[in-house]
Amino acid sequence: MGHFAVNVAIGYQIGAARGDRSILSAMDIREDELFAMCGQGINDLILRHRKDLEKKRETRSIELKLEPRWLETASTAARPKGRWVDGTPEYSLHICGLHKLFPDAVFIHLVRDVDAVVRSMLNFHRVSGSRLVANEEGAYNYWLRCVKACLKAEQVYGPDVVHRLLYSTLIENPESAIQSVLSFVGEPYSARCLEPLAERINSSNVPPDFKSYDPATDPAIVEEAQRLSAEIEQTAQPTEVSSTAADELETGFQQLWQNAMTLTDQLARQEQYYTNCLSKQLRDMEKLAGLLDEVVTSFARLRSSRFWTFANKAAEIEAKLFRDKVFVPDRRFQKIIANYSRWRASHPDIANLDKPIHRAESPASGNDFDTRLERSTSGTAKVSKNSAKT
Repeated sequence: MGHFAVNVAIGYQIGAARGDRSILSAMDIREDELFAMCGQGINDLILRHRKDLEKKRETRSIELKLEPRWLETASTAARPKGRWVDGTPEYSLHICGLHKLFPDAVFIHLVRDVDAVVRSMLNFHRVSGSRLVANEEGAYNYWLRCVKACLKAEQVYGPDVVHRLLYSTLIENPESAIQSVLSFVGEPYSARCLEPLAERINSSNVPPDFKSYDPATDPAIVEEAQRLSAEIEQTAQPTEVSSTAADELETGFQQLWQNAMTLTDQLARQEQYYTNCLSKQLRDMEKLAGLLDEVVTSFARLRSSRFWTFANKAAEIEAKLFRDKVFVPDRRFQKIIANYSRWRASHPDIANLDKPIHRAESPASGNDFDTRLERSTSGTAKVSKNSAKT
């Protein structure tokens, strides 16, 4: 839904681009109204289909032969609810857009010691079969990006919207941690809320002897991440909001949709360029086919004529008497061949019609478009284990 928020922003810019000649501007529909309406639609849709999710969970519980208390919990959870939770770690990088979609939503920043996160990320493929990061440096970098984004959100929205929870507190004092979370979201505490913590889920199964050290990792990045991790453990969440941080967060979100619009425009121009190239090639091929059809027709007419029969006999006699003699039986045929030869000489690329397509797929194209496309999307986030938001 983070990327969805970016698309909503793009949609609004397009829908309000021409002032009163655009539907959104003409009707005085503000951007925040469009965001809130889209978010409300998503909220209603999820709540309406909650029962389908709970049915699947209950079926899964029966298949796994879980204890009765889990079945009872699933049944209770299936009752009508007005709140839902999404713990996608990537949302760390999209808090601004998500807050626009869901103005009444709250966020929980679950932050874990960076070294433990890196170890977990480097072993995630043991569970999922795919790697979250390429190497140790990538893991430290991703942790830094996500945690810095969450810390900025704490400064922008304050403790009423973003609640920081240390993973160490959740492990060492789960009752206190859960009580603080439920108090934050305005839900009553129950001892049964601790039951899910009795079993670890989504673990990367890190081997006890696993070492994450990689000599190729930039030590400055590791030092920065470890320093920030220790600082978070020792300092409390800020209680005052920062207007400067708010401006920075909004600017960052605007940059996201502006980059996306620029990329979309570049793709559209490139698509039009190659469409024009292929259309021209098609027209040239049609012209060539027409000329060749004339050749075939003329040749067929020539071969069926009496003149062709007579000429062949005469040519046979001449070939025996004058071996260097060349006979041309039909001037029209000669003219068509000459026209085709001139046209063919002016289109040397006909034999390589697939080259424009190959250039489109190659990063070494004339304007280096694909290289810039790769750079502009290099900041796309992957899933990590360091943060979760609700």
